[in-house]
Amino acid sequence: MSGLPALTGSPLLVSVLPVLTAHRGKLLSGHPKRGTPVHAASFIRRREIVLETELLGKADLPHILVHEIFHFVWVRLGNSLRRSYAALVEEEQRNKARGELGESALVSKRLAPDSRDYLCESFCDTAAWLYASATPRLHASLAKRWRLRRGAWFEATFGGLSRGC
Repeated sequence: MSGLPALTGSPLLVSVLPVLTAHRGKLLSGHPKRGTPVHAASFIRRREIVLETELLGKADLPHILVHEIFHFVWVRLGNSLRRSYAALVEEEQRNKARGELGESALVSKRLAPDSRDYLCESFCDTAAWLYASATPRLHASLAKRWRLRRGAWFEATFGGLSRGC
C-alpha cells in the first residue's frame, strides 16, 4: 500500500478468522456451507475489520484491506462529499459506463445500481484500486475516462495520488 491519504481517528482492530461467510446479516467463521463466502468484513461501530485467514500473504490482501479501511472513511465523509461522489457515479450511469474498479462494486452495480450500497462499494473499490498494490487492477473494467474522473475526485478530496489512473 502506498500513497494512502492521512487517516485519523481511533485505531481500527484488525483480526483474522478462517473460512468467512455472510449469513442473515452475520459474519460466520468456519461454516463453509452456510451463507455467502466473503474475504473480509467491516464493523463500523466496533471499529473492527475481520479478514479471512486465506488472504495472509496473498497479492489481494492490500487491495481488500484498503477497501475495508475506506468503509470507515465513507461513513465519516459527510453528506456533501458523499453527494459529490454520487453525482460522479450518476454521470457515469447516464453515459452508460460499463464496468467497475473492483469485484464488490461490480456485483453491487449489477444487483442495485441506484443503491447506497453500490455507491459505498464503488467508493471503497475505487480507493483500493488507487492506493493498493497493482495486482488487483485486473478487476478494473471501468473505461479510462471514468477512471481519470474518479482519480481526480479522490485527489481533490484527499490530496495527491501516488499513481496515475
